[in-house]
Amino acid sequence: MPCGSDAVRVSDGSMITFHSGTGDGRRETGVGGQYRSMSDTRRPAHYVFPTGLLALCLLVTSARAEIIDKILATVDGDPVTLYELHQFQQKDIRARQSSPGSEDSLKALITDKVVQREVTDVGVIVRDEDVERYIEGIRERNKINEEQLKEALNAQGLTMEAYRKQVREDLQRQQLIAREIRGKVNVTPEEVERYYKEHISDYSTSERVQVAHILFALPADTSSDQVVAITAKAEEVRGRIVKGADFAEMAKQYSEDRSGQEGGSLGWFAKGEMLEPMEQAALKLKVGEVSQPVRTRLGIHLVKLEAKEGAGAKPLTEVSEQIKQQLYSEALEGRFEKWLTEDLYKRHHVEIF
Repeated sequence: MPCGSDAVRVSDGSMITFHSGTGDGRRETGVGGQYRSMSDTRRPAHYVFPTGLLALCLLVTSARAEIIDKILATVDGDPVTLYELHQFQQKDIRARQSSPGSEDSLKALITDKVVQREVTDVGVIVRDEDVERYIEGIRERNKINEEQLKEALNAQGLTMEAYRKQVREDLQRQQLIAREIRGKVNVTPEEVERYYKEHISDYSTSERVQVAHILFALPADTSSDQVVAITAKAEEVRGRIVKGADFAEMAKQYSEDRSGQEGGSLGWFAKGEMLEPMEQAALKLKVGEVSQPVRTRLGIHLVKLEAKEGAGAKPLTEVSEQIKQQLYSEALEGRFEKWLTEDLYKRHHVEIF
């Protein structure tokens, strides 16, 4: 029986439309009270029915009405729908990490809407060249060309235009947050020092050594006579160093390791990080001394101890910038939450059902 096309709000805040001739209920979505069909683009015939007849139509068709959307919240009176949430979860990293329909996902979607409304209200402007410069930076950092970027976006279901829109919105948010929050967050030297003293164990260090070496490689099938000859060569080079030859120059000339071109430098090692025979040799040396030939699975080494540090804590001067950035990030996050909940959410009426 034809029942026309009527939109009816059900108890969960959703809208169901019943189309003439189809007898099925279809969920409607829309913004600002204007709703359109998600699943049927045909223009239905419209009829005016008495209330009783409409109720009969609802009884006949309600068993087959499928709910595919509902209103979850409103922002300044505009609905936030289940369909929007599902779409948001498909493309937003934060939402992907949450379970479908979770409160975290909904909060992230509402936050995006509120911040974007604030962007519009205060008139944050991002130029086209700023968007292109940002995208060019993405390509350079990932070492990809424009076609490769398009392929990566297509794999995520995004067109280049949709990506540009996302970039523009992200840059607008960054500008807004920088203006509203960053200038109000400050970390003093006293706060950095206090944090350092309270977390001194986080910056403790074990004994470590800085070494360089000259490697005389031993192939797997090296005979004992060859080992003797190569060891003698290493002793000869050490003798020249002891008499005053520059270790770095000798490394460049004789070392069969890639580090030779850098003067044999291997960097810093804590206990247990170096090949054991080399570590044992290094720990017996004074800074500046060169070991006797040391054999490892790689070959014969001459080991030079370049520097040594005992166990202790890294000095404040070495870690102050790291601590400052950590405290700044924490303060920024706290200020953002305060700005969001105490300022934006009150300026933009948010209601969650």
